Amino acid sequence: MPRLSVLLPAHNAERTVTRAVRSTLAALPPDAELVVADDGSTDRTAERVLAGAARRGVVDRRLRLVDAAPGPGGITRVLTQLLETTDSELVGRMDADDISLPGRFGAALARLDDGDDMVFLQQVELRESAGGGLRRVVPRAPYPIGPDEFALHLLLTNPVCHPTMVASRRLLERVGGYRDVPAEDYDLWLRSASAGARIRRLGRWGLVYRVHPAQTTASARWRSASWADERQQDAFAELSERLTGVRLQRIVSMAVLPPAEREAGFARFAAAVEPAIAALGPRRAAVLTGRLAARRSWLRAQ
Repeated sequence: MPRLSVLLPAHNAERTVTRAVRSTLAALPPDAELVVADDGSTDRTAERVLAGAARRGVVDRRLRLVDAAPGPGGITRVLTQLLETTDSELVGRMDADDISLPGRFGAALARLDDGDDMVFLQQVELRESAGGGLRRVVPRAPYPIGPDEFALHLLLTNPVCHPTMVASRRLLERVGGYRDVPAEDYDLWLRSASAGARIRRLGRWGLVYRVHPAQTTASARWRSASWADERQQDAFAELSERLTGVRLQRIVSMAVLPPAEREAGFARFAAAVEPAIAALGPRRAAVLTGRLAARRSWLRAQ
């Protein structure tokens, strides 16, 4: 049994999946596997997966290529199937259009060995226009987030990139795995933090993350569905109550309110979280205070 299983859903990803597979296998330790689920692709995705794992005609034994069972649920369906087809102690993630950087898994595994439950790395964004043109490389700030502050970051925004995750299977099972909600990753982080998990973001870069207009999270329809989802609001409220003693409304869900109600709602939010932020000490509080101010500006601009 491998210690680590990295889950990679793929659908019509022939343009990018070869490099995703090759870079991830290059970064993987020997006692790990990369499990790719071909989710009903109608292009050469499966062929390109095998090409990414082949060296001198031999496919890397750490690759498993499986077919995802069809049905409703999108990526949550595929991730749940991948979890069910693996039995490793640790679970990692990768996307079919991203690139793993050397050392990403070693850095995460070291923190998990020290007692963390879920570890992320920072990403370098590769921003593309429609059709893959106009590329711009934007490294995100190499700022680490420790377990004692991570949950507060979650109340302001999602500070991590899903395909950089490595987590203990025990934690994923304890919180019920992925749910079929618009932001299945952020929803999982909220529930994990509420369960008392030690969650950390390392400052080092571990992934080249493609940002392009066609991705799901870029659509206004997806954002609207995510902001209005009652299950995610409940998960958010539970975490906010754990941290502040108050069940708070998500900042994004305030965007549909009239301006005066937005201001009042944000004032209640800020009054609840500011004492918890201040308790972190000046340096770390400064980052969160700046982020809180940015969220206020964003809300006023909606």
